[in-house]
Amino acid sequence: MAYYMNLGAWSEIFAVPAAVVDEHLKIATPAQLKVLLYFLRNSGKNLTEYIIGDDLSLSPEDVNDALVFWEQRGLVSISADIIKPAEKTPLVTDTATYSELSIEPSEEPKKPKRPASRPVRPEPGYVIKRLGSDKELSMLVDEAQQIFGRVISNADVGTLVMLHDTDGLPVDVILMLLNYCVESGKGTMRYIEKLGIEWGNEGINTIALAEDKIRRTTEVYSYFNRVATTFGLKNAGTPTKKQLTLANQWVGTWSFSDDMLRLAYERCVDTKGQLNMDYINGILKKWYMAGFKNPDDVAQDTAPAVQTAKSSKKSSKTLSAEASYDIEDYENKSMFD
Repeated sequence: MAYYMNLGAWSEIFAVPAAVVDEHLKIATPAQLKVLLYFLRNSGKNLTEYIIGDDLSLSPEDVNDALVFWEQRGLVSISADIIKPAEKTPLVTDTATYSELSIEPSEEPKKPKRPASRPVRPEPGYVIKRLGSDKELSMLVDEAQQIFGRVISNADVGTLVMLHDTDGLPVDVILMLLNYCVESGKGTMRYIEKLGIEWGNEGINTIALAEDKIRRTTEVYSYFNRVATTFGLKNAGTPTKKQLTLANQWVGTWSFSDDMLRLAYERCVDTKGQLNMDYINGILKKWYMAGFKNPDDVAQDTAPAVQTAKSSKKSSKTLSAEASYDIEDYENKSMFD
């Protein structure tokens, strides 16, 4: 007699670590459990937070937060976008441990600057306790939801608590940060988190310091917009740190007019056949050192540094200082990156 066993749904089984049930089931959120089970079921596949989010009806931020949670619990290790079983004991093993790490110390040495990547975000249980014991933090969450015009997620609340407890930003400074980012069209929590960590590292812990930071940042961005407009860049996009630094130097430090910026741009394109920010920087640096203020000063220049630098070797000592500003030094540098 032949027998046949129909396992039905049991015919496809995947393993779940016992620690998920034994140690983490009580504190893990539904989203965190969903993401872990999804990954275990789809091991070996190339996944993104957007694919997972669509399948599980979660936001990409919630997916990433769930992965960070399991990494903090010591269940997985994330490196170079590869997720594998963890080999080391987790740094954060329970809510009490996180509390001990996060509550402000009384008299301790100054904390080192913290990078903006993979921060240790507080767990839901700890966040609930903090909001229940600190009316200011509870008010922060209410105000934040009004600024965003929506109910924020548990992960977002955890980020706000982290910026306060770990990065040392007072509630009023965090509210200024939120308003600034939302009004600038960069109201994503990831951007707010990154900028908040930078503010914490820079010691921006008062309204006055926050106002000055926002003023200086707005000023530098206005310099870049002037440069982009003068160069005829209609879709310059979000400027890089290098672009902001150069724009601040040309307009904020060297005080070049739009006419001078345009002239340097035209000389660059005529010579190189394309826009090259480093080459333009070489031109403007030469003009600044020569004291040129307007196009007429440039037109009267009869001894360009490039020609002088290519002249007889007999004058090499005289040219040593001038050669440091030689625009040929910038010919092989990167384009408007």
